[in-house]
Amino acid sequence: MLSTAFRGSLVSCAAPNARSFVGKNIQNPNQRMVVKVSSPVDASAASAVESEGVPPAVLDGTDAGFVERFGEDTLIARAEEVFATMTGVKDDSVLAEDFRFEFPVVSLDKEAYLKAVRGFSLDQAIPDMNSNAYHFRVDPYEANRVWFTIRNSGTHTGDLKFAGKTYKGTGKVIQGAPECCSYTFNSELKVTSFTGGYVMDRRVGNTGGMGALFGILHAIGAPVPRPGSLMWNILSLVNKIRVGIAAIFAKFTPAPAEKSA
Repeated sequence: MLSTAFRGSLVSCAAPNARSFVGKNIQNPNQRMVVKVSSPVDASAASAVESEGVPPAVLDGTDAGFVERFGEDTLIARAEEVFATMTGVKDDSVLAEDFRFEFPVVSLDKEAYLKAVRGFSLDQAIPDMNSNAYHFRVDPYEANRVWFTIRNSGTHTGDLKFAGKTYKGTGKVIQGAPECCSYTFNSELKVTSFTGGYVMDRRVGNTGGMGALFGILHAIGAPVPRPGSLMWNILSLVNKIRVGIAAIFAKFTPAPAEKSA
């Protein structure tokens, strides 16, 4: 279940006055853009909420001082830059070595992620694909994370290859539900994790309440497991077991010896 935020035709240009799109109708629905809608991260407000009860959970290694060091505008601009590389597909130098691709069913390391996404045929299958990315914002609790929203749209006119099968062009229109995505950064402003595929309102669009590639497959009439179904749960369990085994091996695998000069 891979995101379409990595594909070439989804490379979006940040509108010079992106805030002007807020609350207005977009006249050209085919225009590719990244709309930045953000408000200053209020650390004091977040602290006040925490002081009233149990603090919210955050990822291990979250750096509370990230925004103070880099600034919110810098982090959002960096997220837009990463998005413009198809999330590392065109330029994997934006990805950290410990990068993780974390979606509802699929969890991949950097090598497996790049191999998977570079093997897709979405450019040929849906040449007018647009992610319609907008609302880039910094998380007030995880200061090194930038969230954004996408609404995939396009027309299936070419061959779509997935899991050893080829789905011929159907001419069907794809209108995805809004999906929440995020990038988490390290101190070098490289992406340590990319999350997505999480549908925010399953009533929207024609992707059957699913996000990312599963949603696209549903829209073109391809068979896919539905969230909550037996097959969906089996795939989720298999992925968790695979990730767990990989973590165990990584823990006990000695680091390669340094080469002598």
